Amino acid sequence: MDADHTRLQRLAERVEHGRGELRGLSDSAEYNTYIMENIRKPLAAIYARLSVDRDGKKVGIDTQLEDSRKLAKERDWIVVDEYIDRNLTAGDKLVHRPQYERLVRDFAAGKYASVICWDLDRLTRQPRQLEDWIDAAESKSVIVVTANGEADLGTDGGRLYARVKVAVAKGETERASARQKRSKQARRESGQWHGGPAPYGYHAEGGTLVAEPGEVQLIKEAARRLLDDREAMASIVKDWNSSTVPGGPEPKHRSRKGNHWRQPNLRSILMNRAMLGETKAGVKGWDAILDQRTFDRLQTLLTDPSRKVTHSPGVKGGKYAMTGGLTVCGHCGKPLVSSQKRRSKDYVQISIGCLNRVHGADPKHHVQKLREVTRNGEKVKVWQDTGRVAIDHRALEQYVWREVIARLEATPRWDQRMSEKDPRVNDRIDAFETERSALRDQRGRVKRAFVAGIIESEAEAKREMDRIDDELDGIEREIDRLVVRPVMDEAFKNIGGLAATWPTWAPGRRRAALRGFIDRVIINDRPKGVSPALPRTRGESDESLQERQREHMLDIVKQRVQIVWKWTA
Repeated sequence: MDADHTRLQRLAERVEHGRGELRGLSDSAEYNTYIMENIRKPLAAIYARLSVDRDGKKVGIDTQLEDSRKLAKERDWIVVDEYIDRNLTAGDKLVHRPQYERLVRDFAAGKYASVICWDLDRLTRQPRQLEDWIDAAESKSVIVVTANGEADLGTDGGRLYARVKVAVAKGETERASARQKRSKQARRESGQWHGGPAPYGYHAEGGTLVAEPGEVQLIKEAARRLLDDREAMASIVKDWNSSTVPGGPEPKHRSRKGNHWRQPNLRSILMNRAMLGETKAGVKGWDAILDQRTFDRLQTLLTDPSRKVTHSPGVKGGKYAMTGGLTVCGHCGKPLVSSQKRRSKDYVQISIGCLNRVHGADPKHHVQKLREVTRNGEKVKVWQDTGRVAIDHRALEQYVWREVIARLEATPRWDQRMSEKDPRVNDRIDAFETERSALRDQRGRVKRAFVAGIIESEAEAKREMDRIDDELDGIEREIDRLVVRPVMDEAFKNIGGLAATWPTWAPGRRRAALRGFIDRVIINDRPKGVSPALPRTRGESDESLQERQREHMLDIVKQRVQIVWKWTA
């Protein structure tokens, strides 16, 4: 204790003789107690703030600190700490000033008895905050002074001047804010960029926005993949965040700030009316990135409430190319969904199937039978559905694409028929989207009516909801059929190379392309007596066995699959 006492005493002597500073030492409660007991000089804190540093040299802060330290020395006060807020306004009560808030907490903890600031409006521009300091000056004898000598809350004249000064500063802040808002509004109404960071796809130049070619390309790509390829936004973001080279460390694209892409970021970009070349006032001011119809379709798609709902494993749209309603059960006709995933050393097997937990019991098509199974080493009898089909997704997709390419190569008429342009297609898509929006509103009304008790029967509400869902599914299929043309146009450019390129497409795009040829893919039961695995022959290499196994799986798939084409030869 003697050594600690001697150390503290020496620090105090350094302060007494002006050879040291107490800044940063005030966190020691023992030291503060010693100082208060052994040094008669008042403890003070300096607060400095600069809302805008226009020249980038921090001269304003340096000046405030220099003048405040000079005042402390003149009054023979000990500065225990300095609190500095940079680039923060004091005129907005919603803006948090971390160092100001620490200043208030330290005063409540008794770490100092006086506050020095260069000017009162540096400390606060809020009348309510000023009254708190005046109350502290009157009840706790805190001394708040300014380096320019204009205000001293320790006197009645100083308090009167402080109230007037803060009220004037508050009024100036409000008038400046109003002028800035009106100036921005005037710029918007005249078709000029109102200032601030330019939206993605543009950069500011001469009071307007100029397109950034690289960013414009990404925006148009996202719009096409969402609307034409029917891809999920998650698929686009995942692709943009993937590495340029497989296994490489760098993502394919980064956001403007150098971060990874996220769905909310992309969504806000595509819903920004700046993409139409418009200011927030709706005035044309620069070149558009998206045309009006594409923008309107994006708004309809991205504001769809059903996109924000997390579904069961049977989520509509599907994560894999052969799901999303394209592949159905041969017994009940309901869509197959991803059911399980098995991982081996270098292969991930995805199965899709007709699931009871998704579609519910179906005593007509999937009759239950009592079967004996082994659980925890014991044989037990359980009721199980019959006729539930499942199939390997990769093998199914490879077989279906093989059939599609074979038809393309054998039938030139298909190329001609699918590539014909119909000027009425856009009108039909618009009509379907309007009908879809009306059905979704109707679905919402049914739900609200059931909650409100207008529809008393849960079964009646469910029947009505199922009817609307069936109609919505039909409309989705029609829209998919119409918007698939851009995908087909690209496929027809190089039919011979389609076998090599389709595996590189995203799942949504592959599904969209298949919908151009196929109405549905029906999966029937596995052929009896056929083993899915092949034995290795004597001296057979791993590559040869894998190739035979792949062809064997495709042959099994061929026996199980029925493709319903949208066109017959």
